[in-house]
Amino acid sequence: MELWLRIDNDPAGTEATTLYRWLARDRQLARHARLSPAAGAPTDGEMSGGSLEMVNVVLSNSIALASLITSIVAFRKAQKQQRGSSGDPIIVLLERPGRSIAIDDDSTAESVIELLDAADPAAAGVTSDGNAR
Repeated sequence: MELWLRIDNDPAGTEATTLYRWLARDRQLARHARLSPAAGAPTDGEMSGGSLEMVNVVLSNSIALASLITSIVAFRKAQKQQRGSSGDPIIVLLERPGRSIAIDDDSTAESVIELLDAADPAAAGVTSDGNAR
């Protein structure tokens, strides 16, 4: 399954870069997922791509999806603790063609998998407990 991760309201790509590094360090996720950064289009005067716009994720199985979501939730909590009460909360958008799901404070692996399942059960390929069909 291929997914894209974006950070809502992150024009400089700072939080997307931090998320990419966080996920790349997750050993459990690394066993079953391939991550690649995707830069935005170059702006005037730039020869290469702009700031990190999204993270492309290719998952090998349903366990990797649960690991990905768990890691994103942990990332958000860590960033929230680091920021304290200042600043807007980080909203991670998990996207695939025709669907975008916001991962926020109330998100769990089960709830996100259920949303993916509701959008396209065949593409998600997992049950709400994270098991393959």
